[in-house]
Parts: sequence; C-alpha cells; structure tokens
Amino acid sequence: MKVFERYFKRNPLIGQLVFTGEVRGIVIIPILDDPDIFRTIASLYTCRLSRGKAGVILVVNHGENCDMRIKEANRILAERLRKEVRNSDILEFQVVEAFDLPAKDAGVGLARKIAMDLAAAFFYRIAAPNAPILSLDADTLVDVGYLEQTIRFFEENRVAGVSIAYAHRLEECRGPERTAMIKYELYLRYYRLALAYAGHPYAYSCIGSAFAVRAVDYVAQGGMNKRQAGEDFYFLQKLIGTGRYALLSATRVYPSPRFSARTPFGTGRSVRQIVESEGYFPVYRLEAFQSLKTFFEGVAGLYKADDRKVEGYIKSQSSGLQNFLTRIDGISMIAEANANCASCQQFIKRFFDHFNAFRVLKYLNYIHENQYSKMDVADESYQLFQVMGYPWADNLMENLEFLRNVPEENLSLY
Repeated sequence: MKVFERYFKRNPLIGQLVFTGEVRGIVIIPILDDPDIFRTIASLYTCRLSRGKAGVILVVNHGENCDMRIKEANRILAERLRKEVRNSDILEFQVVEAFDLPAKDAGVGLARKIAMDLAAAFFYRIAAPNAPILSLDADTLVDVGYLEQTIRFFEENRVAGVSIAYAHRLEECRGPERTAMIKYELYLRYYRLALAYAGHPYAYSCIGSAFAVRAVDYVAQGGMNKRQAGEDFYFLQKLIGTGRYALLSATRVYPSPRFSARTPFGTGRSVRQIVESEGYFPVYRLEAFQSLKTFFEGVAGLYKADDRKVEGYIKSQSSGLQNFLTRIDGISMIAEANANCASCQQFIKRFFDHFNAFRVLKYLNYIHENQYSKMDVADESYQLFQVMGYPWADNLMENLEFLRNVPEENLSLY
C-alpha cells in the first residue's frame, strides 16, 4: 500500500469521499456546463449490479479564466445536481465543485485527475486497492451491463486497465453531421485495426469516456495527467505498457456525436472540420502501416543481434521507414533493448515499449510529411478491408457497423 502513500504525498487531495456499503467500483465524470449529465445519470440508473454498490463522482469544473456565463452555469448545475440526483440501491453520488482552477492547468485532464485521485484515495482508505475506477463523460450513455460487466471483469482478471467497447449515437444526427460522424468513428476503428494488422501489440482505442483502471495501477502509473486534451491517450499508453491491458467487449458506452470546440482535437472538432470540408476526411495511408508490418515481422530476429545485423535489417526496409529509424537512432534503440533482456520475449516487449503508440504516431506524421499524401478515410478503409478479407459495402454505415462487431479474437491474428 506504500504506492498509495507515495502518490498522495506528491498529489494532495482537494477533499475526501464518503460512501456507504460495499463499493465495488467508482464511476468518475468531469462536467463543464453540460446539462446532458442528467441523461448520463439516467442511463446509469438503468444499470444492474448483482451485489454491492457503485460510487459516482460528479466533478463540476471550470478554470479561473473561464467565461463568467459558464462559471454561473456551473454553479447552478452543481446546485441542481445536489438537489435532484438521488442515491439508489446500487448508486451513490458525490458532487465535487472544482471551480476557478489555475488557468495553466484547467481542463478535462485536471478534472478527470481530481475525480480519479479521490476515487483511488477512497479505495486506499477502505483497503480495496484492486477495485476499478471507471472513466465516463458527461454526454456519454451506458448500457445496462456497464457496471456489472466492468467491475466483474476486474474481479476475475489480472488486468491493470481496459478499453470499453463504444459506439457513437449516430441516430442523434442528420445530414452532413451524420456523414461526418460516421467517417470519424470509421477512422478511429480503421486506425486501431490498421495498427493491429501491422502487428503492434498496443492496438487499443484510447477514449476518455470508455476506459477503466484498477486503483492500485492508477497510482502506480503516476495518475492522470493535466493535459487539456488527449489526457486519455497519454495516460492509457502507460497502462497498456504494463502488458496487463484488455478490451472489454461485453458491454458498451455510447458517446455523443455533437459538435464541440472545447479541446484542440477530438470528436467534436473533427466532426466540424469534416463538415466544413464537405465530407472529405484525409487519414494516414494503409501503405504506411504495411511498412510497419514488414518491419515488425522481423523484430524477433534482432534478439542478440549485433549493430551490423541491425543496420542491415533497417536498410532492407522501405525508404521512408529507413529514414525515420535513422532519425530516431533505431540501432541504439534496439541495442538498448538487447542489453537489458534475458529472453526474446522480454526483448520484444522492451522493443515495443520504445516503439510504442507515441512513436508510431511520430512515424506516421513524418512519413506523411515526407512521402505520402493522406487519403479520404473511405478509400483507406476499403484498402484495409481488402487486405483483411472483409466484405466491403457501398454504404459507409454498413462498413462501420461491421467493424463495430468484429470479434476481438480476429485482431489477435495479426
């Protein structure tokens, strides 16, 4: 339990939670002037839980430099939540006001961190370090099995964290917005599937409203960061790197498809850009992932290889990947992995710890600045379906629905 003590020495809490009964998991929801939270709470009320309770932390937050209209709306919303939200047999709610946060840190990352820190501290106090913290958003709905399936998965498996299956609520949008939302979710699934096809072991979706983490692993990995956008991606990469990460497909969450410009990137901003581009959505080319696939297939053969052999292997790769590996000093990266591993299995894990999702993203950006031009997501998805042997339909929604239901074991083939 010292890992908790060290963490909270560095990360002081803003308060303390009090839940009653057997709390098996805690859902955390950051809220910024979002009345949709009542729909989210209503969906949580429909959940089943075979025994015990789930805590729900509602963190109403804004920065010190936030517009006065939003500040006032947040205060009204927090008061309304206290008055209108009632505990049920399986749910206990806590409303936390995180107002006037420092301008340099204020954002969804800090709000999520405040909530997750409080949840981790609660589990530490009740000696339940293995209980899960479920991350949700104020505009995301859940199905009836959300609590039971997620909590039970942690109780039955030695995972540090999970990505939860998701599907945006496309029925809530029409016309160009709907087309844009279909293309955006298709891209998310294309990217993950292409990464799995390339043979990367860290091919997981990283969505703030669709993951859960074990309390002890949350603090062991340094907790949530304060990023104002992309906080989920950066945090989850550390969890995935433990080798104890999984996809939970037995339940789903349903994020909103609405426009938003609150963060530098993400669903809302991407959908807006697609609409403004009249439906065109350029994405990374499949050829870039195929180059990675060729490279990754021979990584095991580099175990205990000397620099000359590694150099020869790098020179056998596509020109763009060669140049990227030279820029990041790939020979030294592989030498370091070899110097610190006593088995081929350890070497492969250490290699992918170096060539992780961050590095893949850097490679993709580099290769598309210097070699490839991005193409529309429909074109690249078609190419991926072809190499995977999947049936392609003329209707993009049919293709998206197909990917929503691809069994997880199919991804492990690549």
